[in-house]
Amino acid sequence: MFQELSLEARREMARVFQPKRVLRGTPLYALGDRADGVYLVREGLVWLEGPRSAEGEPATLGVVGPGGLFGEEALVGGGRRTSGATALTYAEFLFAPQEALAPVRARFPEVERFLLEALYARLKEAEERLWELRHLSVSQRLARLLLRLSQAGEVTFSHQDLARMVGATRETVTKLLGEWALSGVVDLGYRRVEVREPQALARLAEAL
Repeated sequence: MFQELSLEARREMARVFQPKRVLRGTPLYALGDRADGVYLVREGLVWLEGPRSAEGEPATLGVVGPGGLFGEEALVGGGRRTSGATALTYAEFLFAPQEALAPVRARFPEVERFLLEALYARLKEAEERLWELRHLSVSQRLARLLLRLSQAGEVTFSHQDLARMVGATRETVTKLLGEWALSGVVDLGYRRVEVREPQALARLAEAL
């Protein structure tokens, strides 16, 4: 992940960032926890959870995949977590404690640039998600998500996980998947969605 850095900077980053592995559903931290460090995703997906609504539903602030950075509160003086983070899949991370990363950032401007670029990528993803929420229907957002996820093979997420990723209720996602399964667009199983007709799904993703 640090190939663009100089050899000395890579060595320091490899020393500071320690590997972690977690199972699907593992909470990494909760809203309001102390911001003790920053994470880089090597494998898997992480759900960022915001405050709950009056109905008790948590808000989805984003989903971070391979190469993504999260826990950025630790880069600006710590304080408290402004979101919760939970592994949506088996996941592998690199974790750097705030106090260990600070001197490396001060010593190597290229490390600071690397972290800023990772944060910028997160910002662009958040902007795209906001655009989709404002301008696309749940059906379009779900179709787009399934097309992206299916590029890596069978989609192995629960309906609740998919609902969180598209900013909808589980009931709505289950209804749409059921309709698409009846028409042969997808095939459903336990925590499994197989895209059978990607061209049909692409038409659903673009329909206005």
